[in-house]
Amino acid sequence: MVRTRRSSGSDNGGVGVKTRRRRSGTPRKAARSVKSRESRYEERSTPPVLIRGLDMTTFPWQVKPRGKVKPRRRYDVALNMPGVEMRLPSLPQVAVGWRLVSFLLVAALGALLYHLWSAPEYHVEAAQVVGVQRLRSQDVNAVIDVQGESIFAVDTAALEKELHQAFPEFSSVDVKVSLPGDVVVTVDERQPILAWRQDGRTTLVDANGVSFPIRDQNAPIPAVMVDAHGSPSVQPVGVEADPLEQFLPVEMVSAILSMSAQAPASIPLTYDPVRGLGWQDAQGWEVYFGDTRFMDMKLRVYRAILEKLDDEDTMPALISVEHVHLPYYRLER
Repeated sequence: MVRTRRSSGSDNGGVGVKTRRRRSGTPRKAARSVKSRESRYEERSTPPVLIRGLDMTTFPWQVKPRGKVKPRRRYDVALNMPGVEMRLPSLPQVAVGWRLVSFLLVAALGALLYHLWSAPEYHVEAAQVVGVQRLRSQDVNAVIDVQGESIFAVDTAALEKELHQAFPEFSSVDVKVSLPGDVVVTVDERQPILAWRQDGRTTLVDANGVSFPIRDQNAPIPAVMVDAHGSPSVQPVGVEADPLEQFLPVEMVSAILSMSAQAPASIPLTYDPVRGLGWQDAQGWEVYFGDTRFMDMKLRVYRAILEKLDDEDTMPALISVEHVHLPYYRLER
């Protein structure tokens, strides 16, 4: 008995293997290709996202700087031929910023300052002096020396101080400047009421005891003259005096004027640091009154002593009323 092999089983088995391979392999390849196509599609078709109300500075990589485009102005020129025109090159519009404006202002102010400082019309030729009597304007200008100086460089306070130091006879000094180049100096001069002669030099003194030199030798000298044998005390009791200006106490000035009215005419008064004020009488004796206290009483005592000596026909050499309660006279020197 001959057995025959079925080929159908083997054939079915081969077909089954191929079928399984096809079923197991084909879907995997198709899945990969579909996934890659979907991913490429998503990358291509992803729309841009706009975010409102969000500060884009937080995403600097997403902000692209945009350059400023300056508009240009175009010029078209019509020619004589109809329908024909010529286009000129476009010119950019220039925007004037605040920096340019500030630079122009600074440059203009600098040019103005330079003009004011260097222009000759703003330079002083000479100061105008008002109020001088015994002085000349040239004397004042020689001290302040502002000729040729810019009017903007004139220091009025410094000039007033300089004039006070150079001319103690000025009781007040006022310096004013005005454009373009005017300087006006207004002064008040002290009026001398007596002359103080010491060590061969004569000094003028006003009512406040301030001394100042004689500027003009031809100028008149006050009638009241004091021949001094020493320097006076410049500081009265209880009063602080200025050593740069004060020369005589005010009380001493008043006493000198009172004594000059009682002294013989055309005879100068004398001053001794120890005996005080007095004079040399024309008949030959000397009289001293000490300090300036009780001057009126001392003068009355002096007249009483003269009457007594005249009655006795006595010629004194010295009469002292330095102490009003202890006056005395001396017949010999």
